[in-house]
Amino acid sequence: MNTQVPVHVQFGQGPELAVVLSPVMPAWDEGQFFAPLTQALVAKGYRVLIFDTLSLLADDDEDLASFTRRWATVLEPLGPIALLAGSALGGALVQSLLATAVGEQTAKVLLISSPTRADKILDRRLGAMAELASAGDVDKALLLLEQWVLPAHRPPTTQQPTSGSLDDRQAGHRLDRGFRLLSKLNLESQVSAWPGRLLSLFGEDSQLVRAANVSFSTSTRHLAVSVPGAGMRPLQDDLAWVENSVRSHLGIDLECPA
Repeated sequence: MNTQVPVHVQFGQGPELAVVLSPVMPAWDEGQFFAPLTQALVAKGYRVLIFDTLSLLADDDEDLASFTRRWATVLEPLGPIALLAGSALGGALVQSLLATAVGEQTAKVLLISSPTRADKILDRRLGAMAELASAGDVDKALLLLEQWVLPAHRPPTTQQPTSGSLDDRQAGHRLDRGFRLLSKLNLESQVSAWPGRLLSLFGEDSQLVRAANVSFSTSTRHLAVSVPGAGMRPLQDDLAWVENSVRSHLGIDLECPA
């Protein structure tokens, strides 16, 4: 199944490069998960490359370290990266890449709902979805995912998500392998050793990536910000809070002119 071809979309032609790595999803969404920030970055003079993180899944089991090395060979030839961003698994991959040559050529990092360290709760919930996907029950795995990306205490949608026209085998493989890459995660050393400016945003009411999982040592360079009332999708739950945090810590003004 694996073609080893990194799938991506590009927006804008500006001189500054922003590279974005996607979360686990059953099928590539053409970068829509990052849409609230994409056009603002383009308007500020960025060329935005959004990658399907799971497009480089190996046919055999591999750990995050091996996955990181293969992604580093893709991203290193891009040259200087003004902003390296990632969501969930994509953000974990970004943190792992900080210890490679990609980290050396990156100026700023934005993490969205991205774990630095797994705990028993995160491992258990990701493992439950991976097991369902591995067993072929993609619809049930997606139902759990849809429930857990919402803020805690928010009722789930009455319309159950379905794999619909998706290739169930491919979707199941993506979910299973993607979630397992985060098992027993610990990237604290990679983050602490990186000298650039890093902002990690997570939902105050997230049911997956929580404060316990954003566990690096904060400093004037590295900042973790809890988005009030948000779940795993702070870009949708409180875009203004995200924009303010990015402007304050990373010095990137994402507000589009009226």
